[in-house]
Amino acid sequence: MAFTNSQLVSYTQISPYRSSREGHTVDTITIHCAAAQAEVETLGKLFQTKQASANYGIGPDGRVGMYVEEKNRSWATSDGENDRRAVTIEVACENRHPYKVKDAAYKA
Repeated sequence: MAFTNSQLVSYTQISPYRSSREGHTVDTITIHCAAAQAEVETLGKLFQTKQASANYGIGPDGRVGMYVEEKNRSWATSDGENDRRAVTIEVACENRHPYKVKDAAYKA
């Protein structure tokens, strides 16, 4: 399977917290709530120091960041099997229930 990366990306900062998909193909998209109205640059910095990552992030302004290329597994969930199969997307949102996502981020 040939992997591609989204052409919607406007910011890239590759995280050291990634690993091999171990031969798995992508058949899942996992969306995760960032619990912060974090810009794509903020997520990029976080994924340099916290042992976590996502393939992509969407900021409150709708910009898309890439932190792990699709050919690699991100460390987005606590389920390694899921991460080996998924393209993971961290989405900026409010930090408490109902975790509202701004329109620009939702549309992206």
